[in-house]
Amino acid sequence: MIEYFMNRSNIYKSFIKFYESTSVNLEYADEIFNEQEWKYLNLQKGIKRIIEAKKSLYCGKLAIMEFLDIGLSEIKNISLLKGVFGQPVIVTNLYLSINLGISITHTDKTFGILIFDQLHPMGIDIETKTKTDSEFLETYLTECEKKLIKESNGVLSKEIFFSAKESLSKILKTGLTSPLQIYEISKFDIKNNSISLFYENFTQYKSTVELVKDEIRSVTFPVNSKKINY
Repeated sequence: MIEYFMNRSNIYKSFIKFYESTSVNLEYADEIFNEQEWKYLNLQKGIKRIIEAKKSLYCGKLAIMEFLDIGLSEIKNISLLKGVFGQPVIVTNLYLSINLGISITHTDKTFGILIFDQLHPMGIDIETKTKTDSEFLETYLTECEKKLIKESNGVLSKEIFFSAKESLSKILKTGLTSPLQIYEISKFDIKNNSISLFYENFTQYKSTVELVKDEIRSVTFPVNSKKINY
């Protein structure tokens, strides 16, 4: 789905799509993957990891095709590679009017792809809800966050906070290698079944969280941006 954000009178285009894992059949893998990508895939170890890597790459390139409205003959000129921090990077020799960034996430059931203008950084994450709300995450919460969850009357959860922080960390290109307390969530807002979360130390960003069946889906973007119809 194409989406547009306005920030300081500038309009930025993005694309977000979710693919069911069982529906990804890799039918056109040979037509979509190029030599560099096959080289990366051949380095993966273990059947599960290899399948996940192929499906993740496949979904990413399908999303790029849809976002740019290009065909199989053109997609091989675009490589979806890994940067030094393990982040997905789009490398292309095609002429593009914007510098594309991509964020990829997945659970056992779903792959999520977010494409954005690098001038308007974004990140995405999906987590699967558990019955126990991942009790081990309690130790990673600050006192402020524990208070927010308690005051939300069951709307917020440890897993919601974790997913939001994961999507923020993808923008920062750190992953969750830093103490989770650094990503402390300081306040929240609920509107139209969407939860907005704001950060104590990264005030330039906010995360929106939606609950879809048994999944928590988070997207982080600049706090001053507003989604618009365009």
